[in-house]
Amino acid sequence: MQQTNKLNGQLNNYLGEYTDNHSLPSPFYTNPDVFSMEMATVFQQRWFYAACVADIPEAGSYYSFNLYNNSVFIIKDDDGKIRAFHNTCCHRGSKLCDEGTGDLAKIVCPYHQWTYELDGRLLYAPKMGADFDPSKYRLTEIALENVGGLIFICFSDNPPDSIQEVKKIISPYLDVYKIENTKVAAQSDLVEHTNWKLVMENNRECDHCNSNHPELMVPLYDAGFGAGLDDVNSNVCDSNDEFVQLYQTKRKEWEELNLKYEPIDFPNDLWLRVARLPLAHNAVSHTTDGKLGCQKLLAPFKKPETSSLSLWTHPNSWHHFMCDHIVTFKVMPLANNQTLVRTKWLVDKDAEEGKDYDLKHLMNCWIQTNDQDRRLVERNYQGICSNAYKPGPYSPGEMFVDNFVSWYVRQIKDLNT
Repeated sequence: MQQTNKLNGQLNNYLGEYTDNHSLPSPFYTNPDVFSMEMATVFQQRWFYAACVADIPEAGSYYSFNLYNNSVFIIKDDDGKIRAFHNTCCHRGSKLCDEGTGDLAKIVCPYHQWTYELDGRLLYAPKMGADFDPSKYRLTEIALENVGGLIFICFSDNPPDSIQEVKKIISPYLDVYKIENTKVAAQSDLVEHTNWKLVMENNRECDHCNSNHPELMVPLYDAGFGAGLDDVNSNVCDSNDEFVQLYQTKRKEWEELNLKYEPIDFPNDLWLRVARLPLAHNAVSHTTDGKLGCQKLLAPFKKPETSSLSLWTHPNSWHHFMCDHIVTFKVMPLANNQTLVRTKWLVDKDAEEGKDYDLKHLMNCWIQTNDQDRRLVERNYQGICSNAYKPGPYSPGEMFVDNFVSWYVRQIKDLNT
């Protein structure tokens, strides 16, 4: 209790030092106690992105991961329902599923062979005696919502109902891509020696893109990517006029293709942004040459289409949907100074490696960009650790960095009062 009161007192001091439209005071990035508090609040009582339906294509398919003190597995049961469970046996707490993906007929604890149905019901518990009632023992389920093929979970027993509004907004944009008909072609895990919030802040703007991301700037404009589409003319960018003209032209094409494009920027304090953006230089995909990464197009497309749909969600994800493939990004905090960025490339489930896609060509744009961002956010963290660091103001092009930081501060205040 004394330790908790001490942290609350420190937290109030840190919050008192925070200024709107500025970066956070250094303890929010460097203090291990603040990190532990975040894991017990933001990542315990708020929804966050966990997986996608391509991770669990069949009944019995599971995907397991660790987040701080929680081990989780997401599984598709025999009825096709997607469920999330705490990865701990009801007997003596052993971990049930190894991290990663796999396929199970039943969930069997490797320790004493307690056996569960895919819906979490205990089926078999050896040597427990005649009076043992298996119906009293069921795996602890975690709140889960499938939002257009993206899976969000919340550890809280009373998860916020904001997920229903988010689902209502996002699903019409994502449903056309039919993520259930894709497969994971590749995955990349990158451990970055920095605080997780700096990873998110870096993603929420593109003012740094022209000078740091040559591969990414082949298919992308920076205009509209890190600033609101209503304000693209105020975002300093040589390609603004070209971007604005192309955006107006593409809107007509998107309407003909029944592709939703209206930008939605974190409405009503919700934790999402979605926008469809034209690609640059006649690119049709997020590749280093702008050409298709996969020759077999995704469900709604009969021919290559020169745009991408982008989705950003607080606290830990962003995603890009092209005509030929999808790239998902999940940020998983490991420590106050260590963060895992997990990137997945999804293609049509019938696409064949070596025939329809080459992995190096498919992945290279974001492999290079992720590593460039890693270097940037690690340098950012090193500078923040200096005694000379003082929070600085955001530029107009960093409006979504400010949105993320402001959202974070509100969660910390709400969950610590």
